[in-house]
Amino acid sequence: MTQSNTLRLTILTCGLVLTLAVSATAVSSEAAPDFSLTTLDGKTITKASLQGQPTLLMFWASWCGTCQHELPNVKALYERHKANGLQAVAIGFQDEEANIRGYVQAHQSTFVFPAAYDTRNQVSTLFKARGTPTFVLLDAQGRIALVHTGGGVLHNPAFQKFIQSL
Repeated sequence: MTQSNTLRLTILTCGLVLTLAVSATAVSSEAAPDFSLTTLDGKTITKASLQGQPTLLMFWASWCGTCQHELPNVKALYERHKANGLQAVAIGFQDEEANIRGYVQAHQSTFVFPAAYDTRNQVSTLFKARGTPTFVLLDAQGRIALVHTGGGVLHNPAFQKFIQSL
């Protein structure tokens, strides 16, 4: 292997390790910020309205291929665990509202849980969601139990442990 290929492999390996290290962060029961969103069908969702049941917030964009792949997985998870109290909310951000509405309309069978648009990315900023998708798992007391950026949240060991505890 040439020095150039060795350097490339080393850089790729470091990047992968760093990505895996920051893609999921278990948070030590930090209180979720207060927020308010209006769903695409006109209902209001607030931190207070979600308390009492664990909730998965998915910050996503219509142009995000990983988001498009993860949304059906979130639907399946929600349908499996809603009887145990799990709530889910899809929050469109880093996108135009018309694009979010169009995507939700075109994929109505996926959105069996509320979908909202984050006007001016205000709520995503409160949760420090920068990449798409970003998953934020809230416990029943409204504390942040987990933040996961990127795909594969359902395979995250901390996420699986939380879901198994429902």
